[in-house]
Amino acid sequence: MLTLVYLLAIPVIAAAIGYALGYAAIHLKVDGDPLVDEISALLPNGQCGQCGYPGCAQAAKAMACGEAPPDVCPPGGSALAHKVAAVLGITLDSSGAKGPQVAAIDMDGCDGCGRCIKQCSYDAIVGATRQLHGVIADACTGCGACVSVCPHKGISLYPDPAFMSRVTKPGVILMTEAEVKNA
Repeated sequence: MLTLVYLLAIPVIAAAIGYALGYAAIHLKVDGDPLVDEISALLPNGQCGQCGYPGCAQAAKAMACGEAPPDVCPPGGSALAHKVAAVLGITLDSSGAKGPQVAAIDMDGCDGCGRCIKQCSYDAIVGATRQLHGVIADACTGCGACVSVCPHKGISLYPDPAFMSRVTKPGVILMTEAEVKNA
């Protein structure tokens, strides 16, 4: 009989704790700021740190409080800045706006010291010690951490070509997607 009590005690205690946690989750819930939630939903949520904040949630909170401008997110570009400004109800001066950036390593300036590889938390720089390094543009967030650690100033940031506007040459006829598939 005592064994049965011991066996039933664990599920009863677990059910009581589960009920208490469920009650607390419903009745003791703290609602967040809806403005912060709306701005956070617009941000890319890549947690890249280009804006100077540890993550997109902290950047959204700073924008909602007025501590950061709406164009603080470089990966989002001007389109995101205008959306955030509309949510905040302010006008945006886009005179000095810069879009997403990626790092590039100058072949003449790289001696393969490896400091940039250690500094990059996104594994966007590849290479071996005392060998020329390269940047994987798709993985690079443009945070600039590698630029500041390079002793030879061989790394620079430039606008990400994936977000640059496409310019066609005069007289070139562009094919539509249907024509490309049929070709």
